[in-house]
Amino acid sequence: MRLIKKLPDPFLFQDGQRVVTNGDWQRRREEIREVILSLQYGTMPDAPQQVKTDDVSDQIEQIDNGHTRQRLHFKFIPLQAHPEITFDLAVKCYRPSAGAVSDRRAKIDGFGKDGLPTLIYVGDNQNLLATLLDSGYMVICYQNNQLEPMEEGKPIIGPARSAYQKLAQMAKLPSYSWGSISVWAWGARRLLDYALTLPEVDARRIMVSGHSRNGKTALLAGALDDRFALVNPAGSGCAGAASYLALGEKCEDLAALTSRQRWWAWTHADFEQWTGRESELPFDQHFLMGLVAPRPLLRTEGLDDDWANPKGTAVAFLATQPIYDFLQVPGRNGIQIREGGHYQGQEDLEALRLFADWQFFDLKPAQDFKGLPFELSEVTDYFDW
Repeated sequence: MRLIKKLPDPFLFQDGQRVVTNGDWQRRREEIREVILSLQYGTMPDAPQQVKTDDVSDQIEQIDNGHTRQRLHFKFIPLQAHPEITFDLAVKCYRPSAGAVSDRRAKIDGFGKDGLPTLIYVGDNQNLLATLLDSGYMVICYQNNQLEPMEEGKPIIGPARSAYQKLAQMAKLPSYSWGSISVWAWGARRLLDYALTLPEVDARRIMVSGHSRNGKTALLAGALDDRFALVNPAGSGCAGAASYLALGEKCEDLAALTSRQRWWAWTHADFEQWTGRESELPFDQHFLMGLVAPRPLLRTEGLDDDWANPKGTAVAFLATQPIYDFLQVPGRNGIQIREGGHYQGQEDLEALRLFADWQFFDLKPAQDFKGLPFELSEVTDYFDW
């Protein structure tokens, strides 16, 4: 483990004052949000003025175990005064079978009473998502490269940014500094908008998850939008749940992330200026994860996923814990590190289900989601506030 410097204090305002009350923390949250967007991810627009949603299936499709899949088409119209400027998104909505819901209702008092708990998933993997469907959870998902393609070293401005750039020129609307992660997170928030219109969705139990770059996306979306009741970044690494200051061997760092041969367009265009100056950054990623608090946050990681920096993620997890402690919800900050590498598998989804069942329905699992499968130095070696 290489420690560039001790992790900065999230309870310290920019003017040097300290957070003392919950009201202070709310003001500090806004300060952190502004700094993280302006320096790391870039700013993004609010919801478009109009969204048209069409069912593109002839019928709802039956899939394994009696669950169903519905294919949807979203057409975003950012500004109604310019209806010719639009962009699209294909979405899938998976619903659990009546039997799965009935089984859960028999086991959990109140399950489904106010609608079904629902996952907004960045990506699409029907076999993986079956773990949640079998447990009565609904899933709404999308492939985020529809909004912003992913090209290593050759960034492409996708349809979302293109539309808003045109409107900034034509209608003198604000321009935005969003990189790809912000674009993708904007998309996750639009699926949340849609989920909240569905009577079968429990509005108080909507979560967001994704893996790798989609994990970065899920974390940012969940940090920015309090309507997400639970946030689960998986293998999210650099610009996700991992620290920029505590680096495990062979992990991705800021220089690798922002290299012009790699993924520099994922973040704010100027974020690369902090390469080699990480010790001067006014935040580390526990600041971002602190924006999720007091809502539940679970990181799912692979022990052998060196590139995603699981040890640095563990350090950032530990540095987020004082925020949850301050808000008097210590059990809502969680981590699960399994054997294996860079993937999101059934073990990860099962951990998410157990954590969600605990946080949503008070079904306390055998594990406490605090354990680490490796030794770290004393916490005070990483932060001392």
